[in-house]
Amino acid sequence: MHGALSTVLLLGSVSLAAPAPAPATKDFDPCSLLTASDIRSVQGERVSATKASRPERGRFAVSQCFYSLPTFSKSISLEVTRPEANEKEKPSDQWKAMFRAASATKKEKEEEEKKARARRGGRGEEEGEKEKESSPPRKVPGVGDEAYWVGPSIVGGLYVRKGDSFFRLSIGGPDREEVRIEKLKKLGRKAVQRL
Repeated sequence: MHGALSTVLLLGSVSLAAPAPAPATKDFDPCSLLTASDIRSVQGERVSATKASRPERGRFAVSQCFYSLPTFSKSISLEVTRPEANEKEKPSDQWKAMFRAASATKKEKEEEEKKARARRGGRGEEEGEKEKESSPPRKVPGVGDEAYWVGPSIVGGLYVRKGDSFFRLSIGGPDREEVRIEKLKKLGRKAVQRL
């Protein structure tokens, strides 16, 4: 009996002392979301190198992959934002905040514009005009749970949400905005399948 009790206590202390498994977010490889074949089919060039990184962004697990191509200006950047273990706020909450205005109804947008004018108090009309000139996020159908094109054609990117995670995908090259968006949709669909 004494030997059995000692064995149980020993095993119990070993299991308590065993290190906890690393969170899944640490093992995530963002470069695995797109293959060299995926990229070549869209950009017409082979991938010459990939570089993964994990910038610190506080409450979310952020991972990046840069896919270098022989024509450097045609390279591709991917940033994935995923839930962090034991964090109450989810990336989908940030997504809602980022794209609330884009998905708002016309009435909600008018109310928001009215509030913005009131905050400016008649001053800063130039700032209001600049806001109108900048292109708002545009909904892009057929990719993930929800997707938006954000920014001007040269530096714009496609934001795609799937569940509680989302990613930003941007692509280089001389293509027009419409062509860039179509290329990003193709890549985005591939990435969503592997996320």
